[in-house]
Amino acid sequence: MPTFDDYEFDRGDHVEVDWRDRQGPLDTVVGTATDIFESGGEVIVSVEADDDQYPEGSIYGGTHDYAPAWISRC
Repeated sequence: MPTFDDYEFDRGDHVEVDWRDRQGPLDTVVGTATDIFESGGEVIVSVEADDDQYPEGSIYGGTHDYAPAWISRC
């Protein structure tokens, strides 16, 4: 079971996700790290996006899952 001990950020930290090379509406997502888990042999970190990240009525928002390598502390 993965833990936050292996990374430079922890549960509850305000983090930034580099999303430029992936498919999504933003280049960067800013939010709070909420969970870490393993899925399909990969470590995944859940990030609750800050409320102001997406325009009102957007289909995006809420919690998203990312690879830890894409995440850094703000």
